Amino acid sequence: MRVLSLLVFTIFLCAVSASADPLDLSKAKEIALERNPQLKAAEARIGAAQAGVKEARSRFLPRVDLREMYQRSDSPVYVFSSKLAQQYFRAQDFELDRLNYPSPRTDLVTELSVTQPIFNRGQEIVGYRKARLQEKMAYLLREGVKQRVLYETEASYLGLLLAQKRVEVVAQAVETAKANLKVVQSRVSVGAALRSDLLQAKVFLASLEREYLAAKNMVEVARSRLNVVLGVPLETRWQTKEVSIELHSGLGSLDEWTEKALKRRPDLLLEELKLALANEEVRGAKLNFWPAVNLRGVYEYHSNGIGGVSGDAFTVWAQLDFNLFKGFGDKARLARARAQETAQAEELRHYKQRVKHEVEQAYLNLLTARKQVFVTEAAVAQAEEGLRLVEKRYREGLTIIVELLDAQTALKKARLQYLDALYNFRLALTELLFRTGSLGEDKK
Repeated sequence: MRVLSLLVFTIFLCAVSASADPLDLSKAKEIALERNPQLKAAEARIGAAQAGVKEARSRFLPRVDLREMYQRSDSPVYVFSSKLAQQYFRAQDFELDRLNYPSPRTDLVTELSVTQPIFNRGQEIVGYRKARLQEKMAYLLREGVKQRVLYETEASYLGLLLAQKRVEVVAQAVETAKANLKVVQSRVSVGAALRSDLLQAKVFLASLEREYLAAKNMVEVARSRLNVVLGVPLETRWQTKEVSIELHSGLGSLDEWTEKALKRRPDLLLEELKLALANEEVRGAKLNFWPAVNLRGVYEYHSNGIGGVSGDAFTVWAQLDFNLFKGFGDKARLARARAQETAQAEELRHYKQRVKHEVEQAYLNLLTARKQVFVTEAAVAQAEEGLRLVEKRYREGLTIIVELLDAQTALKKARLQYLDALYNFRLALTELLFRTGSLGEDKK
């Protein structure tokens, strides 16, 4: 019955492997960058910021307005001015009765006006500079999201590989336990070992088989997590490929990594742009005390209805406005802008310290992880040799079953610790790249 179950399970695994799509780390990153909704949202924000720059630039250009009006009134002032505008004022219109009690008159007005801003207390200039800063911020925001997506993709991919490797280690431990169980059975059959040894060996094997099933479940959980990051259906199955792990490559110094982070971290550069934006707020508040200068021209066409008498005229003028007093609101605006500038400068100083700390922590974690790889690798070799010696001694009746089972457990534990250390090193390197804003440069 057990043989039949194993055969069915093997056929199922073969079918799953045949239907799985090949996936290496590079392809996983490509899928994530293409499908991630946060990246798409960041792209949309860039489009909005670019439109904001165009909107701000348009405020430097002249404004052209066309107005059509229909008016009819018997107001003396209106009738008098309408006749003048229609260039139809006659001598008899000065008669007192005509002036005081005019007949209703119609005036169709077409007005074309052009306004050219020259200097409106610097608001066009400051607005344009702020829009450009916001565009740069949108690009940095997208880069920050990209770094986060790449980090999560690599972490989940490494998690899936580690889960699969742990299954292999536990499966190898199961096979070793089965082989040793046969040895125990043969010794019990010839009276060289107690029956309790056989029971302990069977219990030990059962516990490993349970651990094997749990390890396989962890593979499914890791696969599901990867699919969430990639933005694909959770049931998608992948045929993963190994990731290169170079333990002996140069890691560089902490100062080098810190310098790179201060130059490249998107979130840090974003904080610097926030300070520049606060500087522009102060500039705008200061310029608000300056005068405003504008040029304007108006062309008017007046007619007494369609086909009636008509006249036209134009007016051109320059306008200069001084800000003398606005209830101390301008001073309050400047004080608020300066306070916000100071606050953002302090925030930036704190953020730089935080970035340095994160880089140092990631760097030290990487060094520790590499040392742990070498230590656990040596432990695996020692555990393998220890199990070999204990197995030999048990066959010769020189030790007890407990020592044999302990040696098997020690080897399994050493192999799992080595796997954890190896992938923790690779993940620590990924985190260091993430903390310095350097993900995406590697081609692994």
